[in-house]
Amino acid sequence: MKIAMLLSCGSFEGYFGRFQNQTVQSYLQTYRNDWCWYYGAGLVENGIKPILYIPSLQQDGLHETDTGIAVRFLPLAGWYRPFERVWLKRVCRTNPYTLYADERLNTMAFMPALQSAMVEDDIALLYIQEYWSGRFDHITARVNRPVTAADHGGVAKGVLKWFKRSAFSKTQAIYCQTANECDIVRRYGGRPILQPNGCDLSQFFPLPTASRARSILTVARLINRQKRTSDLIAALALLPEDWTLDIVGAGPDLGLLQRCAATHGVTGRVKFHGFLSRQTIRSMMQTCGVYAMPSANEAVALAALEAMGCGAAVVLSRIRSFQMLVEDGVNGLLVDVGDPSALAKAIETAWTMKERLGKAAVDTVEHHYDTRKLYKNLAATLRDQASSQVEMQAAE
Repeated sequence: MKIAMLLSCGSFEGYFGRFQNQTVQSYLQTYRNDWCWYYGAGLVENGIKPILYIPSLQQDGLHETDTGIAVRFLPLAGWYRPFERVWLKRVCRTNPYTLYADERLNTMAFMPALQSAMVEDDIALLYIQEYWSGRFDHITARVNRPVTAADHGGVAKGVLKWFKRSAFSKTQAIYCQTANECDIVRRYGGRPILQPNGCDLSQFFPLPTASRARSILTVARLINRQKRTSDLIAALALLPEDWTLDIVGAGPDLGLLQRCAATHGVTGRVKFHGFLSRQTIRSMMQTCGVYAMPSANEAVALAALEAMGCGAAVVLSRIRSFQMLVEDGVNGLLVDVGDPSALAKAIETAWTMKERLGKAAVDTVEHHYDTRKLYKNLAATLRDQASSQVEMQAAE
């Protein structure tokens, strides 16, 4: 069975190229730090062939990789190129109507390529990243193959939902990261399956003999509106001078965060590492003093799970996905979004409790977020959806 996993980016060049500093060659040969590569590897182990579908301004065609996961670039129509840098892009992130229009225009631009690719690749099921989007609505109304979609950090609040009931009605089920998200989807007529992210325990595990320094680690895209990494920088300024902050990740707000560090007088205590390999990130998680992620919204973040799998004491924001993951004071600490002072205090507290919090974090991941169990379940439900939707469409 083959499934296509359609990534939510507008174009390879815009997201992976501009924000992640990836070339086509580096993406295909070495880039593995994303949910789709983890999910894809789990599906391969369970007998499903995944193909990543990525819209592109310049690339085309199917490419195999050494992981068993293929990548297909879907060429965007030439008429869409001007929309990459016009006013719509500048305002769409704060206006639900222009955001929706941009998502649907982008989808229209690769829709012929998508239709052809699914036939050529003999796709049994199309898996769409994010369902609170115009892309999901547009595709479900136009494809004649089984479709599902998933929550990978998108939010329902402030999103245009005019067509959601119709779009959900055309899917057998969709995947949600939290019980609360399942409830929201049901209100719009969807049939949710609870499927949180998981941690590969063969890759992320504690080192019993590792010593931990007074360092804070965060791994996140540098998009400050969502990740609120500036709160970590502000918190660092409130901590003793022997504390340092390691920021791993790339994104458009690097300059903003560097200026934030200068404003708070902690430039010498903050290191921006950019993109790093999974192995290097694992080593940092195994030796950091505290792992912190003060995001405004997240799915059950892979990086937080991996840090917990490595035995790090974690400080996370009090949002629904992290509240599902962490019991405050038991396997990590939770703080309100946008409160650097509380964040600083929680980091100091986590440091004093690091052994106990770290052990409980490992236990949580082992018992509830082991990818071997989660991906086996995912593969089984994907097969069920593909066969059930074929039967449903035949009946219609």
